[in-house]
Amino acid sequence: MATAEITVAVEKAAHDAMCEHHNFDATVRVARIEDKGRYMAEVQIKCLDCGVPMQFMGLQPGLNFDGATVSLDGLEMNIGIHPQGQRPNPMQTLLGYSIEAHN
Repeated sequence: MATAEITVAVEKAAHDAMCEHHNFDATVRVARIEDKGRYMAEVQIKCLDCGVPMQFMGLQPGLNFDGATVSLDGLEMNIGIHPQGQRPNPMQTLLGYSIEAHN
C-alpha cells in the first residue's frame, strides 16, 4: 500500500471514530421464500455521516421464519413476516387464539 493510501485510510478511521452517529439510513428488503410460501424482511442500517454499518445485538444467528435472527457478522437482521390475518397477532397469541391451517 502506498504512503498516500495509508494516510487516507488512517484519516478515514479517525473520522469514523469521532462520528457521533446522529443520522442513519435503513434498508429493508423483502424476500419471498416461494417453495415455503413465506416472507422474510432483511434489514440493514448504516450511519449516514460516516458510512459505518450498525450491528444488531441480542439476536441469535440463523434462519427462523417465525422470529428474528441475525447474520453471522451481525450486520443484517432477518425477521419472518406474513400478511395480516394469516397468523395470530401477539395479542391473539396471549389470549390463546390459534389458526389451524397456515404456511
